[in-house]
Amino acid sequence: MTFCHALFCFLFLSVQVKNSSPVDEINHFYRLLGEELEIICYNLSPGPWKIFCRETCEGEDVLVNMTDKKAASGRNSAEFFERQGFFNLSVKISNLTQSDSGRYRCGLVNSVSKLVKFKAIVVEALLDGNKDHHFYKEAGSSLTVGCSFDFSGGTKSFCRGGCEEEEDVLIYTDGVRAQSGRYSIGYEKSKDSKVFYVTIKNLTQFDSGQYRCLSYLNSGKYSHVDFNISVSDASSESADQSPLTQNNGATSGAALPLILIIVTLAVAVIMLSAALLVSSRRRSLKGVEITGSSGCQPMETVACEQVTSGDDIYQNVQTASKNQK
Repeated sequence: MTFCHALFCFLFLSVQVKNSSPVDEINHFYRLLGEELEIICYNLSPGPWKIFCRETCEGEDVLVNMTDKKAASGRNSAEFFERQGFFNLSVKISNLTQSDSGRYRCGLVNSVSKLVKFKAIVVEALLDGNKDHHFYKEAGSSLTVGCSFDFSGGTKSFCRGGCEEEEDVLIYTDGVRAQSGRYSIGYEKSKDSKVFYVTIKNLTQFDSGQYRCLSYLNSGKYSHVDFNISVSDASSESADQSPLTQNNGATSGAALPLILIIVTLAVAVIMLSAALLVSSRRRSLKGVEITGSSGCQPMETVACEQVTSGDDIYQNVQTASKNQK
C-alpha cells in the first residue's frame, strides 16, 4: 500500500494515530540559528514595570526588567512604545542559539498571569528537496528542521523512511500544529504555510536513519523532503577514548623510570671518567718529580724518558761499581 497516492490512507491514519493532538494556542515563532527574533507584545495593560522573561519569570529567567522606555541585557532587549492609544512592548533576542528555544512572556506588569505568552523554536536548518541533508547529533539532544515546499499542503506528515506504510508515520496534522510524544509538527501562522517544522526530542541511537516531510493536497498532489540523522552515544565515545588515555598514562609512567635510569647511568659514567682522569693526572705528576730528581729538567721530562734506554742504565750502573772499587 502506497501512502502517497491513496487518500483513504489518511482517513485510516486519522483513527490509528492516537497521540497527535493540537498543541496549546500560544503563538509559535520559528527562526534559524544565528538569526534574531523580534516580537511585539501589543495592547498591554498599563503598568510601571516592563518585563521580558522566560518560563517562570523568576531569577535568571528574567531577561529584561525596566522602568525606562528602553533597556538591553546581553543578547536580549526590550523597548516600550505607544501607538493609537495602545501600550506595546517590542522584545528582541539576537544571534539565536538552540538553547533559546522555549516559552517567553512579556508585558507591563509584574503579575505573570497578565503577561503575553509566546514560544520560540530555534531551527537548525531549512530544507528543500534539491540537496542531500544529513545531521549528526548526540544522544539526548533534539533536532528541529524546517521543510520548504512549492505549495501549501492540506495535510502535513512526518515519517520514518518513505511514508509508504502507516507505521512509518510518526505524526501528521491538517491544522497548524500537533504533538505526539517526542515528535511535533507545525508552522507559523503569521507566515506562509509552505514551510512547516518538525522536531524530535531526546534523540537516541535508535533514531538514526532516514526521515521524510510530506506535504499532501486532497487533489492528489504531494511533495516531500528527505533527510538523514546519525545519532552517536556520547558515553560510548568517552568509553572508547578512556583506554587510549589509560595507555598514554601507562606509557608516561613507564617512560619516567627509564629516563631516571639513563640519567643515573650518564652521571655514573661522567663520574667514573672524572675519577680516571684525576688518577691519570696524579700518576703523571709523580713521573715528573722522579725524573726531575735524577737531573732532568721538568720541562724536558718527555725528552729525558725518550733518550734513556735500558742499555744506558746498565752501563751507568757498571761505571758506578768500578768507581767504588
